[in-house]
Amino acid sequence: MKIRKLENKIPEVWAAARVIVQKYGHTKKFAKHIVALVIKRLKNLTDVDLSEYVSRNGIGKMMGYRKMPHPSTFSKVRERANPAIFEDLNNCIILDCMKGKQLRLIAQDSTDIPAYSHTDKYARWGHRTPSKREQEDAKGRANEMFFGYKLHAIADAERELPIGFFIAPGNRHDSVFFYKLFDMMKNRFCIASGAKFLADSGYDATRIYKELHYSSIKAVIATNGRGHRKSETPKDPEYGRRWAIERIFSRLKEVFGVAKNRFIGMKKISIHIYCCLLAYLIKYGM
Repeated sequence: MKIRKLENKIPEVWAAARVIVQKYGHTKKFAKHIVALVIKRLKNLTDVDLSEYVSRNGIGKMMGYRKMPHPSTFSKVRERANPAIFEDLNNCIILDCMKGKQLRLIAQDSTDIPAYSHTDKYARWGHRTPSKREQEDAKGRANEMFFGYKLHAIADAERELPIGFFIAPGNRHDSVFFYKLFDMMKNRFCIASGAKFLADSGYDATRIYKELHYSSIKAVIATNGRGHRKSETPKDPEYGRRWAIERIFSRLKEVFGVAKNRFIGMKKISIHIYCCLLAYLIKYGM
């Protein structure tokens, strides 16, 4: 992202952060460090590079960095900050981006985030579906194991905007988080008449179909073969829009480095993921 465009968006994020951090017992000055961690993901910087960036760039001076902060400052912020600060900041920006808009195509899925160390006591072994290229290399193997976490997300498939998310150990099944994310979406956003819910076969469950029916949302979900046959893709022509959430995950991993995890523990992992989500919203949503 060009510096000029970034400068136009960061003040708004910084203003929201200054309000939110006070709810968690921090001073307004603490907000600049929160936003700096988001800039780190926007620019793909190390803590050392980030320290230089905020001290030399106009954005850093605007936020109150008068001299170069020590790189360890950002590590201390991760220790002190409550992940809920970053979650609230994400939700604040999402609500602003979706103001006056209706949801017509809703997509939900999850993506794996490998743990940095096998000593991480919060990470768990879970299943992941390899990409088509990986499956070709593995001669069609349908799934494989990974050790780490999962980012469960629900998105506006038309605008390719994540509107709800939850971070969990890798062993939790996708369908477990359907209700949490679905209720979050219904309570916060306006759903258009004739809305559709797009999902893969991991969400092929009777209770999910019932909930969607009661909410007057059409279920466009792949049929799960239950290990006896291949999953069947719905014939609905808009099912292809489900790939919007896959593109969101791809950008989070390739552009913002969500999979390049260098942290241990649920707290630091959550902060890392929330910063990547904030960077995504700033670049593609605001």
